Amino acid sequence: MSKTIMLIHGAWLNAHCWEGFKARYEARGYNVIAPAWPFDDRSPSELRASPNPALAQVGINELINHYDRLIRALPEPPILIGHSFGGTVTQHLLDRGLGVAGVAIDPAPTPACWLGGRPSSRPSPCSFLGEAGAAS
Repeated sequence: MSKTIMLIHGAWLNAHCWEGFKARYEARGYNVIAPAWPFDDRSPSELRASPNPALAQVGINELINHYDRLIRALPEPPILIGHSFGGTVTQHLLDRGLGVAGVAIDPAPTPACWLGGRPSSRPSPCSFLGEAGAAS
């Protein structure tokens, strides 16, 4: 099993939110990295005072590709742990075959994948997930 963990934060947070998790896993011998999103690499107080307008243009594809590049540069595939929107990014990275394992903590819903059912007039685009009542 990998000894590298990559932590992926969600929206309205940044990599500093992982400091407690990072310390916990490092104390257990893991190499832990918590990279920031593009344009989101300053302290929370700096970001609140003067957010980079370019961050508003970063979408899910840019984030997935950003973490894809970081993962491919590592010496071994990491264990991925993502929270909220970072959990959604984690799921997409795992779908690309990146990471040896993943944990999505309270992941944000993926667009067009309805939670708790779907409108009966439309087929589910998420039938591959085994959604109850979805067409096979």
